[in-house]
Amino acid sequence: MTFHSIIMIINLSRQHQIYKLALLFTLIFSFIVITNLLSGCVYSQEENKNLVVDYSKFNNESTKNNADNLFQMALNSQTDEERADYLKQSAAQYFILTNIDSSDTYSYIQLGRIYDMQGNDEYAKAYFYRALGINYKDADANSYFGDFYYKRKQFKKALEYYQKSISYQKNDAKIYKNVGHIYERFGDLPRANNYYKQSLELNPQDSELRLKINEAIREEYDKSGYYKRRLKN
Repeated sequence: MTFHSIIMIINLSRQHQIYKLALLFTLIFSFIVITNLLSGCVYSQEENKNLVVDYSKFNNESTKNNADNLFQMALNSQTDEERADYLKQSAAQYFILTNIDSSDTYSYIQLGRIYDMQGNDEYAKAYFYRALGINYKDADANSYFGDFYYKRKQFKKALEYYQKSISYQKNDAKIYKNVGHIYERFGDLPRANNYYKQSLELNPQDSELRLKINEAIREEYDKSGYYKRRLKN
């Protein structure tokens, strides 16, 4: 074996040792990283356990009263900032109610109304659908879902839910009035007039609606040609 060959063997041996050391350090480093990650996960899990809310500790009636008061304060707010703050607080209380009793449609309806007012269409629809999934005959859920579509000028969808609400014994002057507006937009004056009359029966103080009924009757007669026939005779 030549001297040159011996030097090559020694160099290869050294390189092999360096590779072995590098591999060893890599394994040690990986072990440390994985251990830290696992311990971090355990810590996170333990931390999350401490954040679990025991909803059985909440009183249903007092929580509902608090939520309703905050919601009413939002409706009466003078500024957008104040209104947004009260809506956020009331939403938190209604969310608690959904966890206290997930079978009660009221809290889901209220959350739908809040998200409707905030302009969050997807969440609003999700909560209205959740309420109707629990009880599709819920008159309030149908009427407020009708309001949702009415405000967005989706009148066919609004009419669908308003009519369901009426069929489930929801006697609300506002619903009849809105249905009258929809039929008026559709050009069906006799039907619009009929709903206006029913709305006025429920709310006789609506003087604006009384004028609208008179206008509708006059326009209906004008279109029918009644006056023209009378003049000819």
